[in-house]
Amino acid sequence: MLRPSRALASSGVACLAALAIAGCSANSSSSSKSALTITGHTLSIYLSEPSDLGTDQVAQDIVHAEQMAFSAHSKEVSDFRLALVPVGGVVGKTLSDNARSAIIDQSTIAYLGEIAPGTSDQTVGITNAQDVLQVSPTDNALELSNSTPAVSGGVKSYFEDWSTYGRTFARVVPSGIEEARAQAAEMKSLGVKSLYVANDGSDYGRAIADAVAGDATADGISVAKSLSGAAGVFYGAQSPTAAAKFFNHAASAAPSAKLFGPSSLNSSSFSSAISGSVHNLYVSIPGYLPKDLPAAGKSFVSDFKTAYNHTPNVEAIFGFEAMSALLRVLASEGDKANERASVVSGFIDQRKVASVLGTYSIDSAGNTSLDAFVFARMSGGKLVPFIAAPQS
Repeated sequence: MLRPSRALASSGVACLAALAIAGCSANSSSSSKSALTITGHTLSIYLSEPSDLGTDQVAQDIVHAEQMAFSAHSKEVSDFRLALVPVGGVVGKTLSDNARSAIIDQSTIAYLGEIAPGTSDQTVGITNAQDVLQVSPTDNALELSNSTPAVSGGVKSYFEDWSTYGRTFARVVPSGIEEARAQAAEMKSLGVKSLYVANDGSDYGRAIADAVAGDATADGISVAKSLSGAAGVFYGAQSPTAAAKFFNHAASAAPSAKLFGPSSLNSSSFSSAISGSVHNLYVSIPGYLPKDLPAAGKSFVSDFKTAYNHTPNVEAIFGFEAMSALLRVLASEGDKANERASVVSGFIDQRKVASVLGTYSIDSAGNTSLDAFVFARMSGGKLVPFIAAPQS
């Protein structure tokens, strides 16, 4: 059974959505297969925007990068006209509202999903109920693709109609599994011998904290039972404000400890809430330092700077590639690009794709083969990447 916090669309809402698309019986999973083939010549791609978009520069950069990719590559899809439909982006609009808007639209072929790690659990069930491909630019929550002892129910529990449609979620950003390895490798390189691990109680927080603890132990770092005396501290949190509160306290309680946090903290809300007294903080962020990007990635950065008059956040390139990958799949599907099932399988079947991120593949779990991370520290009131993560 779906956890209420994950499946924000009730069965009644799902049935109404199915009715709007193609009719619904007492069981929404019995909708005819033809309902999942878009009629007409227009395919809509919904682009989900968080409610705090207006105040979060990181999210703005990612959305702008997605829009850049659509402008650059949408014409490569020749068999259909494409429509980009931004949804959300205002206070009071929830992510589940965004996903419901997508599944009710009969022309929807895909949903460019959530930005903040751990938030896709609010929408993957909704889009799965209508076999709509959801591609997240930067949500690398490992529990959405891999089993973890930290979260009960397993991967299938996030999806409303797994038995009918299976996996309909994928991403080009490296998963939390790779992030945990990067965290442990960085701790080891910094000489951390003992680590206190805590989390905010969310699925995302528990899963990434458990993975970090496991990888740290494998790297010879002992896991401490309390904050006192620990050489390092890791806090897994979906909420940037909860993490800021934790680290503000930890910096006071253990001033000599090195502090570590995951990519969910790469947001303006975290940077603005962290105390100036917090030093020795290391936040992992998927991506590359500018000098380490392939030529196509450097061109993206240059084009972004020209368009928006500032250097993009390190994660923005994943927004560009998420949209670019989707458009490549639609182009390759040709006259089958209006079939939702074909688009889902086409995205997950990608192998050795050349991109702004370099060459990568997508595996059967919907994860990318990419594993690059950088570490950022607070400087001038914001997180600034300063080093590439060591290879574990």
